[in-house]
Amino acid sequence: MEMETKYLLLSIAVATLGFLLWYALSTSLRLPKSFQIQYDVNGPYVRRIIRRRIAAFIIYGVIPIILIFSFSFLEVSKLSDLNINFNWNDNVMKWILILLPIIILFNWRGAGSRYNLTEYPEIRVSRWTPSMLIFNALSWLLYLVALEFVFRGMLLQSALLVTENEWAAIIIAAGIYSMIHYYKNNQLAGQAVPFSAILCYVTLDCDGSLLPAIFVHFVGGQITEILAISRHPEIKIET
Repeated sequence: MEMETKYLLLSIAVATLGFLLWYALSTSLRLPKSFQIQYDVNGPYVRRIIRRRIAAFIIYGVIPIILIFSFSFLEVSKLSDLNINFNWNDNVMKWILILLPIIILFNWRGAGSRYNLTEYPEIRVSRWTPSMLIFNALSWLLYLVALEFVFRGMLLQSALLVTENEWAAIIIAAGIYSMIHYYKNNQLAGQAVPFSAILCYVTLDCDGSLLPAIFVHFVGGQITEILAISRHPEIKIET
């Protein structure tokens, strides 16, 4: 079997079977919403959220790295051999400057919506300290780095190697990315398609660098969380 085909099969397996494993381990995702939105009295639920982010980092980040390099499955010596890197270049800066105002405006407009305040912040406590905000951000960052590594890294690049067509690769990566968000709601799953397609295109234009996707995804997520915390009538930020 050629390396390109093995690369694609591994990527699809990590993206799909990895999601199923993560979902099975994430018991909080299957709890009733009425239970999830309780404040302070539900410490175990808070810890479940942190654990599921760490679990995603292991499933989408650590395990694929082990499979790639420890068993010589793909016979590569570095990530750049798979068209994955974290390099800074002129296009990275260009796309960050283009996308950052858009993501800020988009998240700002939806911050006070009923949907946003119901879903976010994921950690439901009524009083947030600066240390909690930092810890929440770091756990989000771990989760998003691993997610981008699989979907804008492995899956996108392996599909491109096999199809030799950028748009086909983008459709494959964006489609599967949207599917793993279907458990939330139809609106978010639908939004995930253009969001993922844009980040895929940006990644290819940046020669495989994941920095723009990670930065934009992280900033967008943090804006959503912080605005939800600040605008929620039952939540306060302590200084």
